[in-house]
Amino acid sequence: MITYFNRPFSLACTIFLLTMTITATAAPPPGKGGGNGGGGGGKGGGDSLSSVSNRNWDELHVRRVLNAFAFGGLATDAQVEAWANMSSDAAVAEILTFNPNNDLVSPDEAGDDSDLYCHSLAAMQDFWSGDDPGNVMKYTDRYRYATLSSSSTPSLSSSNLVRTWTKLVSTRGCNPFLHKVGLYLTNYHASISVHKTRAGLIRSYYDDIIAELIAGGDFVDVMTVAASHAAVARAYGHQYSRYYNSSERFSGTDDFGREFHQLFFRIHGTTEDETYHEDTTIEHTAWMLSGMNLDKVENAYGSTNSGDWYVSPIDFSDHYDLNPTPRWIRNTHYHYHSADGAASCLEILHASVCGGTAAEKIAALAPVAAAHVESMDNVPVYMIDFFADDNLDDSKIAQIRGGWADAGYDILAFMRAYAASTAFHDSSTFKYRTAFDRNLVLQNAQILTNEENFAKHHNDSPYQRMEVQGAEVFHPAHDVFGGQTGLQAANNRYIFKDAFWANIDNPTFFDDTSDDYTLEAGTETTPAPVYTWEKDWASVIPVNGDGEHVVGEVATWLWNRFIGDGGQNFDAIARAQVQAILAHERDFGYTVDSANPEVVYSSNDITKKKGVARPTDEANAAVVMNGLSQYNFNKRVGTAINFISMTPYAFAMEGQ
Repeated sequence: MITYFNRPFSLACTIFLLTMTITATAAPPPGKGGGNGGGGGGKGGGDSLSSVSNRNWDELHVRRVLNAFAFGGLATDAQVEAWANMSSDAAVAEILTFNPNNDLVSPDEAGDDSDLYCHSLAAMQDFWSGDDPGNVMKYTDRYRYATLSSSSTPSLSSSNLVRTWTKLVSTRGCNPFLHKVGLYLTNYHASISVHKTRAGLIRSYYDDIIAELIAGGDFVDVMTVAASHAAVARAYGHQYSRYYNSSERFSGTDDFGREFHQLFFRIHGTTEDETYHEDTTIEHTAWMLSGMNLDKVENAYGSTNSGDWYVSPIDFSDHYDLNPTPRWIRNTHYHYHSADGAASCLEILHASVCGGTAAEKIAALAPVAAAHVESMDNVPVYMIDFFADDNLDDSKIAQIRGGWADAGYDILAFMRAYAASTAFHDSSTFKYRTAFDRNLVLQNAQILTNEENFAKHHNDSPYQRMEVQGAEVFHPAHDVFGGQTGLQAANNRYIFKDAFWANIDNPTFFDDTSDDYTLEAGTETTPAPVYTWEKDWASVIPVNGDGEHVVGEVATWLWNRFIGDGGQNFDAIARAQVQAILAHERDFGYTVDSANPEVVYSSNDITKKKGVARPTDEANAAVVMNGLSQYNFNKRVGTAINFISMTPYAFAMEGQ
């Protein structure tokens, strides 16, 4: 016997969970793909994306889009229903936007001004760590979101930056889709690590890419910003690359000369002559990246640590910086043939790439690289593999590539077309969730208000759980090759073990019912007013026609909110367990026979007419919860969520 939720929880249920999860981490189900898996659109097999038909588009499709692209979103049930009644294209156009705020996906809340700062981690850190009257972050936690550590010698805090990103994704008023795309671009596609840049530069990198998305920049624009960025030059080391024009000699690294193509544009050279690719394209790209040294500014970001003082953007001229002992930064002088200005050209990817500075040449090369056949083939497939499908076949890949070509490098147009497509809503689609996805989808489903998001104990956040499970924003597991993938998470037994024991050891993560907090420091003589946040699941979970919260109906609603599969995987065993928790806050076996709580009951025992456990299950399902106190109602719902969150269906997402 082990304890779970501070209640008896049988070993049988533990074995049940382990067995289901082992099954879930097996290979995804086979499927023919091609867009004909019941999504209701075209028959697939072509080279473009076909939208799900209006006749077949429903709530299940909407929740699949939210889960895959927006960490589940924070939309109301009424809004989900409204999207289900639209056409697939119209609904997806409302769900997926690059605006910093999307009130349909994530409604803002009166009295909280967080929504004014959703466009920038720097702005949000300043707001949440400050004393603005519109800041409802609890006072004792504000320092955890500050740019600087709270030590006696202030320096940049990467932990506070990670904590800010994690909290922002669950904050009503902020657009979670925008920030999931930001995560992909900075931690997977054009990935760099905070340990190489420090928090100030990587925050600028993230914010500048987000700003380009908000401004409507396409893939070429975004990669131009990324490749020109001070954080990338610092991370890869080409800030020190020089071209000595007087002797026609290059001194520096070709690391980013290679990764500019391989990672930022997914050009691996497989269609190129190897000698040409290595000796001309990569070598000349390294020369192109000369003259990209960074300025240091004394006390940048407010830090007293001189190692934090590198700043963005790069000044590509020859100039003195603002270091205490000013440094002579000769970016023009040390750039390849800079004296020729616009006539300074290098042959890269069979094209003449010209410009008087590294920035100008990068801007000239980016569209050439984006149009390369390997980039056109690989960029969209890598993108969809991250967001939506680990089980891509030739037919789906052809449609994805066709959709990318149709979009003309427009990331948003491409993702909308895919999110509404039969290629995505297909019976063969199967996506293993990273620790980012699983924890943040669960977080967004269980946090009901911004007051709750800000008032709960700081440990009741996905921040530490994701870190332990191998997913920490700005600390990509594979450095420049990106963060944890869903397949890696699925095949790592320690990640499941850590997730399982987190639920065992800290059930209050999901069943917390109230917390006290203040919004100011107060004094010894005038203490700050104390406010109390209280969970209120009863105000969110719909009642039936008689105004009742009936266990069976509540169980179905919870499963759909947290798993989002329309109940297709809510089998008899899982349902019986959830209903027992809601009815009695006990394991199902205990409710059948309290003297023998570890007896294992099969689906037949629960569903067959003469099944030994069927009467108990039916009785549990019929229990009306209205008579419970608010505390007990919330406690039971939270305990049920704790169970649901460890079923295998929380670790993966299926298609149609």
